[in-house]
Amino acid sequence: MENIINSCPLKHYATKFVIQTALNAATIIEKIYATNFETEYKPGDEPVTLADKKSDEYIVSSLKKEYPNDRILSEEEGLYTPSSPNNKTWFIDPIDGTKEFIAKNGEFATQIGLAIDEKLDFGLVYQPIGKNLYIAAKGEGCWWHSNDKGWVKLEVKEPNFDNLRIAVSRSHPCGIGQKVHTLLKGKGIVCHGGVGLKLMAIAKNQADYYINNSNKTKAWDVAAPEILFKEAGGLMSDITGKDFCYNPINYKHEHGVMAIASKSLYEKVLDITKEVYKD
Repeated sequence: MENIINSCPLKHYATKFVIQTALNAATIIEKIYATNFETEYKPGDEPVTLADKKSDEYIVSSLKKEYPNDRILSEEEGLYTPSSPNNKTWFIDPIDGTKEFIAKNGEFATQIGLAIDEKLDFGLVYQPIGKNLYIAAKGEGCWWHSNDKGWVKLEVKEPNFDNLRIAVSRSHPCGIGQKVHTLLKGKGIVCHGGVGLKLMAIAKNQADYYINNSNKTKAWDVAAPEILFKEAGGLMSDITGKDFCYNPINYKHEHGVMAIASKSLYEKVLDITKEVYKD
């Protein structure tokens, strides 16, 4: 664990602390994952487990101690605003892919993102099962650590338009995404749980794009994945082409997500989604 932290190529001030926090949270998650845990449901029929709650509580309390003047918006605990807030906000999704956690297929991750003046500055996605750590900071690139490869810099590649591959959710595939893929004569479908892991699949050249037209996406779902993906060279917006907002009060992203490996593919996809979305 110490070697992973000390060898990380990022120079961002929060790097070591956030990696340590994510790894500690993963220990909490993995212990519950190994049990016969119960599933509860929040408003909107969203599943939640003890692992979501306990890991969220740990991450939030750790951030409060380390950065007492930062705001924190987390999926399970909501918005925390200190008495003397600064211009920084953390966005926490303790388990991105709770349905995959419940299914015990390993395709879930902890996501921690930081925005300064509502602009993304740092992000981490950690997949406990498989020990895949993804981290990025503004201007420092996107990096992946695995036990067998160590640290590897990730960069998206120009898609092969004769063999396009779309990343889709296992538990809730997107109708618009499937329609776009058909219109583009795409051939490959890559199934993954969680937004962050799907975007990292594109960054690792396992897929070329991802589309989700859900109106239930929140800032904590995409904060860390967005800076990771953009630092890897990808393009990301809602499906109308608008950038995401990282205001901790206005945190709902109601027009979906699309993440594309190249500008040429992004433009093709956006032309289609703008028309389809109007329907």
